[in-house]
Amino acid sequence: MALTSPLSRKADALTATTVELDAASAAADPLAWMAAAPDDTWYWEVPEDDVAWVGLGRAAAVEPSGDARFADAADAAERILDRLVVDAPTGAPLPRLAAGFAFDQRVPDEHWRPLGAGRLVLPAVQVLRHGGRSWLTAVGGRPGPGPSTPAPLPLGHLDAEPADWTDPEEREHYRGLIRLALAAIARGDLEKAVPCRSIHVDRRPDLPLLLATLREQYPGCATFYVSDGPTAFVGATPERLAAVHAGRLHTAALAGSAPRHTDHAIDEALGQGLLTSPKERVEHAVVVDAVTAALEGLGVVASHPIEPELLRLHGIQHLHTPIDADLPVGTGLLDLVGALHPTPAVSGHPADLAADLRSEHEGMERGWFAGPVGWLDAAGHGEFRVALRSALVGPSGTILYAGAGVVTGSDPDRELLETDVKLRAMLGPVLAASERT
Repeated sequence: MALTSPLSRKADALTATTVELDAASAAADPLAWMAAAPDDTWYWEVPEDDVAWVGLGRAAAVEPSGDARFADAADAAERILDRLVVDAPTGAPLPRLAAGFAFDQRVPDEHWRPLGAGRLVLPAVQVLRHGGRSWLTAVGGRPGPGPSTPAPLPLGHLDAEPADWTDPEEREHYRGLIRLALAAIARGDLEKAVPCRSIHVDRRPDLPLLLATLREQYPGCATFYVSDGPTAFVGATPERLAAVHAGRLHTAALAGSAPRHTDHAIDEALGQGLLTSPKERVEHAVVVDAVTAALEGLGVVASHPIEPELLRLHGIQHLHTPIDADLPVGTGLLDLVGALHPTPAVSGHPADLAADLRSEHEGMERGWFAGPVGWLDAAGHGEFRVALRSALVGPSGTILYAGAGVVTGSDPDRELLETDVKLRAMLGPVLAASERT
């Protein structure tokens, strides 16, 4: 989409005006806009990529659902962007569409109903910071006054044990899920399962403070947020589903986990154990193979290293294989999202049989947890992540989610402890930010 002048606007155009912000002002930090954010808000930040973005309100929106939700979202995105006329200085970034989808097509329960099965939104006000510069875009009107105070300072690390927020019955239920998955694998019904669990805490955190803390503690992750009224889905996820820039796809396989340790020697040993574990390598290889096969189905020829590497995060480390490809003409980001989601890292394999096990025995609604969330623009650029290390904040408290991959050799107690490690990533920040409310 070329930047156009007011004289060439279409009759049904969505007119966007972009201006550069003073880099020293509070308004230059997208997170500062959260303090006066409307009920319908999106946030995205990857500190290590030096990018942060906030979208407020709706200039246009659709809520796709059903079997064709990704294709419908792609069609809607094309229609919206075709109507978009941008007045902007040279070098300004394009406006973004934000999008998120539930993990599957189940009818959302009462907790997830405000967010629905999915949505694609052109926010009415957008602020993007990248490369030391910040830009404000208003679609269809004036943005109103910007923030006069800076974003909150992050909180320090707070140790919190998920076991303190659950009862023995919930923990034994999860061990039972692992045993059921192992039995299905032993019968040859499954190669991999990914049972998930959730815990509820009767706390509602200060959300801008929570986001400030997440971006500080997890600079290599994408801190994300989407809200509808008092309901907000928030997290800091390490798992890239698909990113596209200049016709090049970047995705990854992320599967196989081990804890971190403050002692460097022990931490190195844990990492080497992860790299050499037959069980973890099998779990990882299933995901690599499934991702490359899904891309081949779109005519995308991908390349990746033979051996995985370690992705080290706060509290946990993973086996990680970057996967890249040149995209054929006509293949868009949402086409890729639809083909790749869900990967075996979050669904298991084969997906249909793993879904049967999940729907019959998991006993929880995943909602948007482990679903795709991200952004795209008219140039075809964008990124979607798998919404892991996440929590649903509602009027009565916060629900946190985690899962673990199960293959031959998995142990129920070990997998339960792995989910505890993953739950800690959000539990500590949620509790810390709740103490200030």
